[in-house]
Amino acid sequence: MEKEILQSIKLAAGTRYGYKEIGKLVDRDQYRENAHFARPVLEKLTFEGLIWKDESFYLYPTEEQKAEHRRKEGKVKSSGIQSHSLPDQK
Repeated sequence: MEKEILQSIKLAAGTRYGYKEIGKLVDRDQYRENAHFARPVLEKLTFEGLIWKDESFYLYPTEEQKAEHRRKEGKVKSSGIQSHSLPDQK
């Protein structure tokens, strides 16, 4: 199930999907029985860092989104060199 969900989301990287939409894409029959079946799998994939959760939507980030996220977190400065500040010496 996880592989099918990842493949479906990767096809349109950067597009936000609700858990019900993903459930319909992956398995319509199971979706008809239980519309919420995909949610636990999506939460697991989010916890593992394979996909992102944006409000109540899930998405597979594009390379540009990943780079922007890393830049905002301060892991990589715009010059590509990570800088460290030295403690003040008195």
